[in-house]
Amino acid sequence: MTDGGSVEPLAVNVLGARTRDGGEGPGHRLLVLIHGYGADEHDLAPLASMYDPDGNYFAVCPRGSNTVPPWGAGWYERGASGEIDGAAFAESADRLDATIDSVCDTHGYDRREAVFVGFSQGCAMTLAITLREGAVRPAAICCLSGMLQEVDELRYEWEATDLPPTYVQHGTMDPMVEVARGQRIRDTLDAHGVAVDYDDYPMGHEIRPESIADLRAWLSRTVPVPGT
Repeated sequence: MTDGGSVEPLAVNVLGARTRDGGEGPGHRLLVLIHGYGADEHDLAPLASMYDPDGNYFAVCPRGSNTVPPWGAGWYERGASGEIDGAAFAESADRLDATIDSVCDTHGYDRREAVFVGFSQGCAMTLAITLREGAVRPAAICCLSGMLQEVDELRYEWEATDLPPTYVQHGTMDPMVEVARGQRIRDTLDAHGVAVDYDDYPMGHEIRPESIADLRAWLSRTVPVPGT
């Protein structure tokens, strides 16, 4: 993780600890929802109360560092043959790191107790800021319809003993990010001794009610909050 004071944080949609009925919950932990390419900081916001109907988490949605016309954002660009600008990828990871640190400082949360949920490119960024060398790792991460990106400019600390439990979900009919890429996340983490759970669904590049219910149950089992 880089020095947050030297990196410009990203725009953030602060949702707070909202319950399913619109009330205010206790917000024991921080939940970071990280959108995919072409979306924005509002895209995953409706999921917060679905994953956490009791408001046990204080939810935020950062906006990607790259502008994607006409109105969206992303985390990195891929060339025609799939190559990634490693320096730009690492810069996005730095800015997302700085943003999460800023949110923790402002609202009084411990990053080590947080949960990160990333969809598509947001999954790649979730893995990057969790696995990178020197990271302050969250309590758990969830990787939705995404991929593991490895670039020379960002070293993953596979030998670390504090890599958090991870839940991977993917659609078997995903036309944008084939299911094999979700399976690769699972297999790579498992090979390095990370506690990883995996489910796939007969769906495309999307999030559906059954995957929401499974993630909610996984969070309840894996990251218990006070009073539950």
